Amino acid sequence: MTDHCEYIDATRVRRRLVDLIRIPSVTGQEDAVIARLAEWLNELGVEVDHWNEGIADVLTDPNYPGHEVERAWLPVVVGVVRGRKPGPTVVLTGHLDVVPPGDINQWTMDPYSGYMDGDTVYGRGASDMKSGVVSALEAFEAFALGPRDFAGRVVFVGVPAEEDSGLGTLAAIRRGWHPDAVVVPEPTLDDEGSPKLVVAHAGAMSFFLEVMGLAAHASRRHLGESALDHYLAIHRALREDEKRINDAEDHPLMRALHLPYATNVGLINGGNWSSSVMDRLTAEIRVGVTLDETVEQAKARVQRVIAEACAGDPWLEQNPPQARLMASGFGSAHTPMEHPLVTTMADAAASVFGRPARITGAPYGCDMSAWVRLTGASTVVYGPGDIDWAHSADERVSLEATEKVAHVLVQATEKLLTFRPEELRLQDYGEGVTGGG
Repeated sequence: MTDHCEYIDATRVRRRLVDLIRIPSVTGQEDAVIARLAEWLNELGVEVDHWNEGIADVLTDPNYPGHEVERAWLPVVVGVVRGRKPGPTVVLTGHLDVVPPGDINQWTMDPYSGYMDGDTVYGRGASDMKSGVVSALEAFEAFALGPRDFAGRVVFVGVPAEEDSGLGTLAAIRRGWHPDAVVVPEPTLDDEGSPKLVVAHAGAMSFFLEVMGLAAHASRRHLGESALDHYLAIHRALREDEKRINDAEDHPLMRALHLPYATNVGLINGGNWSSSVMDRLTAEIRVGVTLDETVEQAKARVQRVIAEACAGDPWLEQNPPQARLMASGFGSAHTPMEHPLVTTMADAAASVFGRPARITGAPYGCDMSAWVRLTGASTVVYGPGDIDWAHSADERVSLEATEKVAHVLVQATEKLLTFRPEELRLQDYGEGVTGGG
């Protein structure tokens, strides 16, 4: 088969990365950047599927994870290159939405300038993850420009709303894009200048908790019931549960992380006067989802922990706290370390970067979970950005790493297309597929 790496163009990589950074695409405002991708795909003459998924339809999907940013639709674009005979479907995919730039005074240049200094490109989204999108698009274009002497098809998917629970990928799956293998080039660059290969990641869910108390004058505190004191009993139970699930984790890559499944209280409010006993407390809490549980199972676990914390407490038994799910966010997911997708990516990375990619897990979620849990596709995360620069002021990325990742994706995809589809798909996932086939 032809070496499609011959069609990678470093100048095009640089130009496109700067172009994408210069298009502001904060979550909920991705139409222009998705349209630019559609324009490039149409210029290639490949099959293009560019549509707006109505948010009302997504809201009714049983896999809807919740979202925070108001929007009417989700713009998604897909490009397809078909080989000369049937074979597997390999998807290269990334999100185009970015977080807001934050305090402009902390930046040394315009966040949307795409400023270049030698090998480094600066701007919001440079690391997370417009560089990864450019790597994926360049690899896809190499197959579009080169001979079609391969089996199966190579698919590029550009999505919005990853920063808002992954609605864009859900829209793509609802559309019927159900691959056999997926690479998500989120930022995984290590300190030595080569990306890590993430094959397992935690999930997360967030919930709203309301604890009631009984108001009284502070000098007669014993006549009231402090919502804060009662919340602290629940807080201790949640932290004990956090320790329990982390101690019980037996996946070696997740155990290697300092805290794979974190419980975090991000927002707390209560009381109205220092001289009054707090009569109500609310909290927004993020809870990790383990590799071996679904978000629904994690939700049931949290409800059980809260109920057990209330047991034996006369006030809490009579006034049970109210907990409701705010967003299911990303579920957990993993692809076995011995899977062909993992070994193929590792071999290609070693060939391009000159050293083996470190195979690792991650304590955060991303679009990998939807591809794994909803379609049963083997999926890994591997990209040119550095997570330490993601969401930060003066966000940046290496052009060399961006181009090299494109080479890795081409080499790996060429090999993946030689497998049978059933050899690439996962056996333990994929029962939650909705939408088209």
